[in-house]
Amino acid sequence: MEELDLYDVYIKKIARIKNWELNDLAYFFNEELKTNIQFRELIIPTRQALLTKEDRNEIFFLLSNNILEGDENTRLVLSSITQEVYSSSKEYHARLSFEDYHSDQPVFKKFPELLNELRERPNGSKDLELIKLNAINYRPIPHIPTHRTFKYKGHFLFVNSYLDSRIPSYLINKYGINDLYIRMEPYIISDKAPPMSLQEEFLRPPNPKWIERLKIYPGKNEGCEIFLPDLNPEDISKDEKKYKQYWEYNIKQIRRLETNATMKNEGQQKHFSMSLEELSEESLSEGMLIGRMIHLDAIDSYDIPFSEIRLNHLDLAINIYKDEQLTERMRSSLASGGVVADASYRTHLIRADNIMFSDLLDIVRLFFKSETMVEEWIDKQFKLITQ
Repeated sequence: MEELDLYDVYIKKIARIKNWELNDLAYFFNEELKTNIQFRELIIPTRQALLTKEDRNEIFFLLSNNILEGDENTRLVLSSITQEVYSSSKEYHARLSFEDYHSDQPVFKKFPELLNELRERPNGSKDLELIKLNAINYRPIPHIPTHRTFKYKGHFLFVNSYLDSRIPSYLINKYGINDLYIRMEPYIISDKAPPMSLQEEFLRPPNPKWIERLKIYPGKNEGCEIFLPDLNPEDISKDEKKYKQYWEYNIKQIRRLETNATMKNEGQQKHFSMSLEELSEESLSEGMLIGRMIHLDAIDSYDIPFSEIRLNHLDLAINIYKDEQLTERMRSSLASGGVVADASYRTHLIRADNIMFSDLLDIVRLFFKSETMVEEWIDKQFKLITQ
């Protein structure tokens, strides 16, 4: 086998051990340098021959200076390997966490009875992405967005990391647990409780400025698209909104928010449907565009006061776009009502049946990462016809 093939096999092997954090990887490669002859004599020389200017990325070179061992050149090579394994690990384990549920996954091998608790679709088939919340003991701690764990038969299981736990907390407090379905991680089981994050964020009250009656004519659609501007530091010094936009664009790497709403005749009923997606380049270094999507629908809600509309359902999903799908998604927009690129892979995070349309105001603020675009959408840019 050629050196490059052996190198690729090694990278994939280490990436699949676990969902690595950077510091853990750095310490791991320090040990590999001391104990693994193949690593010293094959992996490092192969990667050294492939070094480019991009490999001198400041973040990873800083990591090599602080943690990784060896001379400067060795640390740079180790830093590049760390970056490569880290990216590969994140994508591999993200794909695992998005898999349809099946009996060979560790959680369902350990607890096969949970396969009987998956959400049931109207046609009687099983939804292989979501489990009934009332079948598991997940009760998120209020105001802690990252509380993901729950105890089940002496073990600790997890909900998907993309789900802000304030969303199920909000829905549980308002509606109880019977019509809620959630995305549980199928590959992660722990015998010990993970450390608790002390991060706290508080729910902001809803903005009352909204449409009064839902009035989209059948066959029509209404949409909008909001971009974050790419501002220069000198543009933001005396403007709080521009400072937030600069932070969201450059640090959080959020790009735009798109919405589309339609009304269709279905027999004697009018079916309202709405989709919203926030696009983020937070994982672009791993070759992924992240789409946070909200979808909702309601039956016979035409010309009903907004505060009285009850939804058939609302769900949250994560879309991952890679390669051609990434490029195509950035070229298209939900707002136009046309076809946008399919995700490379995706999963639903949570579904709530029979909740109020007005709950969207709170949920959108918790799920999407851009405060400035969300508030602009609510206050000014929402294109539904009002009276």
